[in-house]
Amino acid sequence: MSLLLFVTLSMALLQSSASAQQPSPAPDTLFAVRFTTGPKWDSAKAPNVQEFFAEHSANLSRLRREGVLVIGARYGEVGLVVLRLPDEDAVKAQLARDPSIEAGTFVAQIDRFMPFMHGSTQAPLATREAIALRAYYDAFNRHEADATAAFLAKDVKWYSVSGDTQSLDGDGRESIRDWLAGYFKKLPDVKSDVLELRQTGSHLFVHERVSWTGADGTAKRASALAIYEVRDELIQRVWYFPAGE
Repeated sequence: MSLLLFVTLSMALLQSSASAQQPSPAPDTLFAVRFTTGPKWDSAKAPNVQEFFAEHSANLSRLRREGVLVIGARYGEVGLVVLRLPDEDAVKAQLARDPSIEAGTFVAQIDRFMPFMHGSTQAPLATREAIALRAYYDAFNRHEADATAAFLAKDVKWYSVSGDTQSLDGDGRESIRDWLAGYFKKLPDVKSDVLELRQTGSHLFVHERVSWTGADGTAKRASALAIYEVRDELIQRVWYFPAGE
């Protein structure tokens, strides 16, 4: 596969991933909907044969396809979905398309959902390549140029991609180590947070957010997408796609 084709396919995958996983919305746009069994629930029947249960599931699937449903879960006898919508009236309009509620199979309770701490329900990647890449980011955030460069192959290549232009910004471990030393000196509080990490073979796709203090003393941050080729626990190639705040 040519490098141009590889980069094109990778960008398509990354753009699809970025579209599917938008930044967390403001708290006042999230609503929790709790589903409990209603007066028409027949405890003698299995859930999947309850009246309008199939339509209930179909409505939830629709909400997921349309990007309205943030997450769905069950705890105890309660079903919970978190929806991203502008107001409670919009939530009620979406639930009106679920006949199981009007029929009394389920009762839906709507509450504002205001998260104060974010995480992930997915277990972190535990492959050798992912562990090595996380260690690389840890060394970067400690501002240790030598330790960061230790995760780079001797002949590593670092490419920056912007639009239709690709440039070789780093050629070899030593040159990148020297650049890192100057970078850490220039930005003494720079930090990179990995927002998303996925892997296909030896290639790892990273959505990261970099933060630092600007020369004017204000807090700065920028996001980017990167593709790391990791073999034998060393970074061989990097394709870096800078984005914006």
